[in-house]
Amino acid sequence: MNTDLNDKSPKGIRILREQGHQVEEHIEFDKLWWEIDRRMLASPEEIGHIADGVYSLSELEELYIRRRADERVAKPRNE
Repeated sequence: MNTDLNDKSPKGIRILREQGHQVEEHIEFDKLWWEIDRRMLASPEEIGHIADGVYSLSELEELYIRRRADERVAKPRNE
């Protein structure tokens, strides 16, 4: 894991909180995620990209929506 990105996570979290967003740690399947505004999850790497200005929150939300759609296709619900 890239430690530079880990070091940027706190900065990305601080940026989001300063913008008025709620950011909380969330563990799912033994993996760390950051829950933003109780509506989406972002990886520490993605939070690092917020700190770098690579992603805006709306771009991050688009990535989240795509990731969730891909997960649904990979794991169809049992009916």
